[in-house]
Amino acid sequence: MGVINIFMTYFHYLIHPFKTHEMILHPERYPNESILRLSAYESLTTSWVFVIINSILRVIVLNFVLISLYDFIESSQLSLVSLVDLQEFPGLFFLVLSSILDVIFYPLFGIVIIHFWELIIRFYGKLIGVTGDLTQKAQDIMAVKMSSKVLTLIPFLGGAFESVASMILMYAGIRKQLHTSVALSICILLTPALLMLMLSTILLVFIVVII
Repeated sequence: MGVINIFMTYFHYLIHPFKTHEMILHPERYPNESILRLSAYESLTTSWVFVIINSILRVIVLNFVLISLYDFIESSQLSLVSLVDLQEFPGLFFLVLSSILDVIFYPLFGIVIIHFWELIIRFYGKLIGVTGDLTQKAQDIMAVKMSSKVLTLIPFLGGAFESVASMILMYAGIRKQLHTSVALSICILLTPALLMLMLSTILLVFIVVII
């Protein structure tokens, strides 16, 4: 499995999520086409590369902005040069720190997300009587979903685009792999939010009772 093939597959997942799941489930329908079947962890490793690139780009862009601002103040007639010190600028330090933490903890956080969604997908799969290997289906859904990380490379709006694309890719996987209706697919997507709301409500009630 070559590196180039992995990245080509990763981009195919992002651009053609519905077709990708069709090709995985029914390869006989695409005799002239083939696609690698990345596991969720292989897709996670690939997405980690884009997380690293995004972190480096964020630091470079902010550093460029600060240097440009400093040069502008220095070249102007304003007497503010003595008030500006890039080394003491807290925003750069915190951005560098957050970028480093993103790179370090992304794989661990990704593994937790994979297992979390695997439990949800298997639960719903058993509930509605889906046949086949539900664990493998969950792996395929998550492998395609993680290809959205490449969108974080888009300046400024990359995070928002990545979040929207992630939901679309999950929706495509649930629809194709579990053969669910539109309404049920949306319910499955909203399950984490509903669980968080339920836990928050229970915690709030518990606190009120204790107080």
